[in-house]
Amino acid sequence: MYLSSKEIIRTAGLMTGTSMDGLDIIIADIRLNNDVHYQIIDDISIPYPNDLKDKIRQAVYNPELDYNKLDDYLGQWYADTLYNHLQKKEINNLDLIGSHGQTIHHISGKSSVQIGSPQYLAEKLNVPVISDFRSADIDAGGTGAPLMPKIDEWLFRNKETSVITLNLGGIANVTFLPSKSNDDIIGFDTGPGMSLLDEAYLSMFKDGFDDNGNEALKGNVDRELVSTWLNQSYFIQGPPKSTGRDQFGLNWLNTYIKNIDKHNFEDQLATLSFFTAKSVFLGCKGFINDYNVSRLIVSGGGAHHMCIIKFLNNLFKPIQVIQSSKLNISVDSKEALGFAIFAVAHIKEIPGNIPSVTGADKPVILGKMTS
Repeated sequence: MYLSSKEIIRTAGLMTGTSMDGLDIIIADIRLNNDVHYQIIDDISIPYPNDLKDKIRQAVYNPELDYNKLDDYLGQWYADTLYNHLQKKEINNLDLIGSHGQTIHHISGKSSVQIGSPQYLAEKLNVPVISDFRSADIDAGGTGAPLMPKIDEWLFRNKETSVITLNLGGIANVTFLPSKSNDDIIGFDTGPGMSLLDEAYLSMFKDGFDDNGNEALKGNVDRELVSTWLNQSYFIQGPPKSTGRDQFGLNWLNTYIKNIDKHNFEDQLATLSFFTAKSVFLGCKGFINDYNVSRLIVSGGGAHHMCIIKFLNNLFKPIQVIQSSKLNISVDSKEALGFAIFAVAHIKEIPGNIPSVTGADKPVILGKMTS
């Protein structure tokens, strides 16, 4: 394929995460060999229309539903949305698309389903599309997630100090990047990110979310309750591990709502915010004790949630907690950039998983091509 010999590949990265809030698009010129170099041409986040968001939520929480029609509908929406954005911004010469798709189901090491048929993107934009990034790792015996640790290695690893990166999407995942190149990179899902907070908000209001965590900041935390929740098996289990809304979503909230409905709404949000922050900290505690960790680099929509960030600052002190934007990588589009890079890695036949992260038997090339 001619793209494999091209030095710089103009790629669109599309990401819709477990927050189920919309489509993150990034357009970047990417050069990938042993390391990655990129120039961002444009990035934007486009919210889902309310009817589409409702259909996705129904598919996530009703796994017996046939999602084939939604797969097509979402794929068409991706294609139209990307095409219209490129036309509006007069961005030409697109070579490649990396589309993660919308996760509607993930059981660690067993199955992972992302919808948003890539065929519509390939036909509308007339360029190859790389999608279905998780199945190759699962087929190799891995958990299928998280995949971003390889991107974090390319973007953030340095020889001076150890670094932890945190992505706060619907689910929170971390990557430990040791300063010594011969030490294993470790990454895993720590547990809930924004998923429980978003569901709690929607239980009170028909749509929307707690913008910037303003309501949570008004509340008081039930720390004893959080300690009880943290005794659940997922938090005791060591990596490799991954999770999703199957485990930390509406069903979790319905099971444990009896614990928090005695509190007012702001206290509920504050308690769930602390639950997210404390589960992240406990997941990272061992690395902090054993290595000279200098900073926690936060990205994802939850990076805007000031209540969680406040708790992270308190828990990780004296380690510096910073947004990835401070390092010129937008908190909202880092994952979209990641899947653009993974698409180029597929073309260049460069493995994208890290066996020490997912537990896979070997490094594998991620994704499948649609052209």
